[in-house]
Amino acid sequence: MRLIFYVFLISQLSNFIGVFAEKLNDDSSVLNSINWEKVEENKSKPFKKIIWRSYKNDESYFGNNKKQSSTKKGTKSSNEERLSESSEKLGSSITEIEPFLPLNNFLEKGNFQTSVRWKSSFEGGASGGTGQQNPSFIFDYGISDSSLITINFSEADDKLYNIINGQKVDYHWQNYAFSFKKKLLNNNEDSFVISIVPTLEYWRHASGSKDSKSIYNQKDSQDGRDRFDNLIGSLSLPVSKKLNENFTVLIVPGVTFLPEKLGSKGIEKNAYGNNFYIGSGIVLDMLKDVNFLASHTSPLGPGNNYFDKDLNYSRKPIYSIGLGWDVNSKIGIEGKITNSFGASPSTGLLTIPSDNQPLYSANILYKPYGEDTYLTPLNERDKSISNGGITVNNALMPKAGTSQIKFNYDEGGNLFGSYGYSLSNIFQVELLNIGSFDGLNFGGDKNSNLYSTYLSDNNFNFRLGGKLLIFSPQKNDLYWVSLRSSVGRNNDTNQGYLFSEFINTFRVNNWLAFNVSPKYFFSGVESFGGIGLSSYINLFDNLMLIPEINTSMKNNSDLNSTLALRYSFSPEKSLDLYYSDAAGVQDIGQILKNEGYRFGINLNFLY
Repeated sequence: MRLIFYVFLISQLSNFIGVFAEKLNDDSSVLNSINWEKVEENKSKPFKKIIWRSYKNDESYFGNNKKQSSTKKGTKSSNEERLSESSEKLGSSITEIEPFLPLNNFLEKGNFQTSVRWKSSFEGGASGGTGQQNPSFIFDYGISDSSLITINFSEADDKLYNIINGQKVDYHWQNYAFSFKKKLLNNNEDSFVISIVPTLEYWRHASGSKDSKSIYNQKDSQDGRDRFDNLIGSLSLPVSKKLNENFTVLIVPGVTFLPEKLGSKGIEKNAYGNNFYIGSGIVLDMLKDVNFLASHTSPLGPGNNYFDKDLNYSRKPIYSIGLGWDVNSKIGIEGKITNSFGASPSTGLLTIPSDNQPLYSANILYKPYGEDTYLTPLNERDKSISNGGITVNNALMPKAGTSQIKFNYDEGGNLFGSYGYSLSNIFQVELLNIGSFDGLNFGGDKNSNLYSTYLSDNNFNFRLGGKLLIFSPQKNDLYWVSLRSSVGRNNDTNQGYLFSEFINTFRVNNWLAFNVSPKYFFSGVESFGGIGLSSYINLFDNLMLIPEINTSMKNNSDLNSTLALRYSFSPEKSLDLYYSDAAGVQDIGQILKNEGYRFGINLNFLY
């Protein structure tokens, strides 16, 4: 329920940001608009009464006026150039390599941006599953052209990567961070810059459970959960040098302030402690919209940033390497490999609890002030299929600012609902995808571990994801191509999986379109691929037939089929009646087969 609350909060914030940015743009256009007004002709011709002469016989008065006018024109020209430069910077602003390695880049005064970041190990270790995740939400706001505030929230909740004293031990991290970045020195037009970045954080963390001993208990063998609330912080001085237009080097001396002892059952130091560190990094503009990022950081002590399965604390260097892609000036995507597990400036120096594993980091950046990719509007036929299918999705994207809601129920008891929001014409974030499988029949013990983990009766599943439009006839491409990925967990088993699909949609003529969608399911239990095929056949203007098939590419492969009839009340509202033997409509359910067919109903809304 806590996750649902966070998702709801983020969705409302995203809506607010979009509306706020749109309102500012509207206000700006109003301020800059030309108002035409009819002026009544004055027949008295008062201009004849004007006496032209120097002010107090001082001829220099008019010279001063000319100078002032020239100054104003120069200022106006300078402001226009500044706005032009600002527009160029807006699409490529990277404010940090890692939370503890800030760059000397800033937002324009009054501008803001948000990002969602997902850190995860490739495997779950002792806890199983696809990995241990530490998601975070970041909000940046430009106080001025040389100062930036950042608000950061992150939360990790899992079992330690390694077994401790023969037990699987639960842990919980939750961080609320506030950072302020101020430029101190700017030499040679940003080629050499020094800034200062203080951070204050509230860190809630816990270890142990009723079935496991806390790692902070060194005095006895009693099981139990220890909880701690600490104010922590960090201070860094990023020093950057721009060697040329495409290459920037970074040196960051800094310090993190963490507790070195927690609880009353610690004999000696049983936590990380304070750490001085020196970090280095590079940013290379490989292409116009693609950046290469790399960093290496050495913790200097006196504290530590790592502990092993025997609870021995020590220091490990922290690295990261990856690519950033500005899809357009509104949307940025970043992928990295790193061993930094913490997602805040004060905890980013820490490795995954109980190990030092390479992790992947997937980040999405949203800049509401950026210019969006222009797409020609969808026609009525294409708009009616942009709601997607039943078990095979399509590559079309609702326009920016559009919410997409789907609700699904079948006679076996499967129940699912989803909410997506188009942050851009080419990117949709899937803020909520929830539901449960029920009453499935897979023929005995077939793949029992897979099904019991993710599809057992009344298990509650929640997922988050995103969809990126790569090609589209709306920008003169031959057909639509999209990439969609989602992550999430089963609430009962606490296990998750990654689901990705590469969707291709072809419009053949006015009444026929079809989809080809390769899919891949990745989990700690089993991983396999599949492919989905479907078509949209317009019988009448508001009536459509949708046949679909999916097959998995694994041992004992499944082939399922679905036949749906869609009635469109309008291009934004439609009702699907379908008959299917797919396990369900949510991700993994699309490529698995149930032993019997079911009738179902699907409601689709765009607004």
